[in-house]
Amino acid sequence: MKILVTVGTTRFDSLIKYLDELVLPSDMAFTFQIADGAYKPVNHPFFSFSEKIDQYYQSSDVIICHAGAGTIYKLLELRKRIIIVPNTERTDNHQLDIAAFMGNNGYALTVIDFDELFNALQQIKGIDLLPFEKHDFDKTGEILRFSVSGN
Repeated sequence: MKILVTVGTTRFDSLIKYLDELVLPSDMAFTFQIADGAYKPVNHPFFSFSEKIDQYYQSSDVIICHAGAGTIYKLLELRKRIIIVPNTERTDNHQLDIAAFMGNNGYALTVIDFDELFNALQQIKGIDLLPFEKHDFDKTGEILRFSVSGN
C-alpha cells in the first residue's frame, strides 16, 4: 500500500517524525511531503514541496493529511482514501473543526492521537467512505442583481 503523508505549507514535524519511526509491515510504503519542516525523515523518501503533487495524490492508495481545507477538498474530489490528522501545533485550532466534520460525516477517518494511526491504516483498507459531492458556489448573478437594484 502506497501512503503519502502531506502537511501542506505548514510544518508538522511531530507527525512526520512519529510516522517515520513507526515500524510497519512490508506492504506499507510511505512518502512524506514535509513543507519547511525541521525533521527530515531517515526511513522513507521525502520532499518539501512539489509542483507535481497531483501525481503523488493519484499514485497513492491512502493519504494521511493535515486538516487543511484545500488539501482535504482536493483529495475528496479525487475520491482518495484519507486519514486526517489535525495539526494542533498551529496557534489556532480550526483544523479540529474540519477534521471532526469530515470524520463524523463518513468522508474520511480522523485521528487525533498519533497512537491511533496504525489502526486507522489497517481500518482504511476495508471501510466504505462516503463520496463527497462538490457543489458549485457562484453568487455572482445574485450579487450583481442586488447591486443594480440597490436593495
